[in-house]
Amino acid sequence: MSTVLDKKEKKFLVKFMLHIAMFLAVLAISVVMNETNDLSIYSTGFLAISPVIPVIFLLRLVVNHYRSLDEYIQRVMGESLLWAVGVVGCAAMAYGLLSEMVEVPTISPAFMLPAIAVIFGVAQSIKLSSDTHEE
Repeated sequence: MSTVLDKKEKKFLVKFMLHIAMFLAVLAISVVMNETNDLSIYSTGFLAISPVIPVIFLLRLVVNHYRSLDEYIQRVMGESLLWAVGVVGCAAMAYGLLSEMVEVPTISPAFMLPAIAVIFGVAQSIKLSSDTHEE
């Protein structure tokens, strides 16, 4: 069974990396096209949001993979996602409130998804290691 799981995980990781590569390629192409061409506002708007398209397919891939996992891993991932969204949400709210009262540099909301992903990974590894030590 572990061989089947290993093949399944490898297949998922390959697809995941391909989706990330597609995202980076679309991002690079959209930036280059925007900087080198004088485009209409509609074309520029499409170029600005076009990197989201591969991310939507990546999300679909991750959700399908999540559904194929056992209940324990789903529970760990669910809790980790709650922590990640909660921490990033609280930090965003605190930064927004701070910016109303103090001059602070602006931070692009585009960094929220990568921040959620990083905190999700950290929370997941903490949860898995703490569950391992409890046994």
